[in-house]
Amino acid sequence: MQTFEGEIVLADLLQAYPDAQIEDSSMLDRVEQIIEQASFINADNAARKPDNLALGARVMALGKELSQQQRLVTGYRRLLRELRIEIDRLDNGRLDSNPGSPHPPVQSLAQWLDQAEATLAADGDTIDQPFINETFLRVMTAQATVIPSGHEFFVEGVDSILEAGLRGGLALNYGCSNGNCGLCKMRLVSGETRKVRHHDYTLSEAEKGIGYLLACCHTAVSDIVLEADEAQGTADIPTQTIPIRLKRVDRPNADVLIVSTRTPRTNRLRFLAGQRATLSVDQVGSAFYPIASCPCDDMNLQFHIMLNHDDAVATYLAESAATNDSLMLEGPSGSFVLNENSPRALVFIAEGIGFASIKGLIEHAMALDSAEQIYLFWITDDDAPPYLNNLCRSWNDALDNFEYRPLPASASQTLGDHLDNQLQAPLASGFDFYICARESLRKQCQQYAKRQSIPAQQIMFETI
Repeated sequence: MQTFEGEIVLADLLQAYPDAQIEDSSMLDRVEQIIEQASFINADNAARKPDNLALGARVMALGKELSQQQRLVTGYRRLLRELRIEIDRLDNGRLDSNPGSPHPPVQSLAQWLDQAEATLAADGDTIDQPFINETFLRVMTAQATVIPSGHEFFVEGVDSILEAGLRGGLALNYGCSNGNCGLCKMRLVSGETRKVRHHDYTLSEAEKGIGYLLACCHTAVSDIVLEADEAQGTADIPTQTIPIRLKRVDRPNADVLIVSTRTPRTNRLRFLAGQRATLSVDQVGSAFYPIASCPCDDMNLQFHIMLNHDDAVATYLAESAATNDSLMLEGPSGSFVLNENSPRALVFIAEGIGFASIKGLIEHAMALDSAEQIYLFWITDDDAPPYLNNLCRSWNDALDNFEYRPLPASASQTLGDHLDNQLQAPLASGFDFYICARESLRKQCQQYAKRQSIPAQQIMFETI
């Protein structure tokens, strides 16, 4: 076997590590799965950079700001010089009228001024790396603020405003994402934008006059403020029927399927994290599943399905489905969604396949980047680790505000004790709870909520 430092005989490796699984490719499969799931990120670095017009505008804006700051600094330096001259004049006048008399306050002020000038001169030679990093970020990205919600997101490269907003976790109004329907229309309040693709939808002259644009066809040249509609709840999301294609079916264990699908580019699914949809297959049937992905990537939809021979769609996907097979999706539906306006920390509790709904909520919370702390408890039925244990561990390792705890099946009877031991807060009422589990766990959750005086509106429960 080839290594970085030469070759190694596999027999010697097995002798040193008898438990090593030479033919175990699970980690490579996991890497391939991560790459596949992240495929919506454009790998072309050039596409992540702003075009010349946007770059020039941002550099010009920074140049104006730098010029203003330089004039301000020049004015302060002139003030210091004039102050020093005035102090010297007062001190000389005192000596002329009262030779030899001490005047400690004036001398102290002069010494302080000398020290202040020396400190400023020394600070001028220091490189402020955080400031440099922030300045570079401002050149490469533009910040967008949405009113009246006050939500903010960054527009990178030549991404459209709509793409950047969805990636930032916002539930913006949109339809075709291709400039035909006009549903993503919003008003530019301040800043500068640029059209990056043609659209067939026609804005009236009156709309153009007050700053309306299509978010799917424009990008930000400078920092912008937009007036836009955002979904405030499930009632604002229409039911959609979309033909989708099967990308792949993975089996992380013997009982679970991870089904990855893709919508047409011009007909994406608009949904809220935690909602469900119906998958239909011609000549097979239909079934209702949670969407196990984030709305920030509305073209690539993932479903976690428990294998059940009574479920014709699951059986088809496990035994007969092939890449690019056609399915029909109808949805979304369900009210198991995130309260985006809550300032409280988040606690997610999944039991078995209930992680499907929880995964979408967690990824959406990460995209919003608003929760100070996120906890995930995953209860499994056997001694084996959860089917996406490595994914949860990677979140735990990569994020300072994320804590993951896999729990055995017995935890369903003592859930309150586990929560008391893990939650780092004086009162559990400072958390929002999202629980996707079997109905038998609901009683445990109700008892815990009553003991901790947690208001009912802070507990969302979805039955698997």
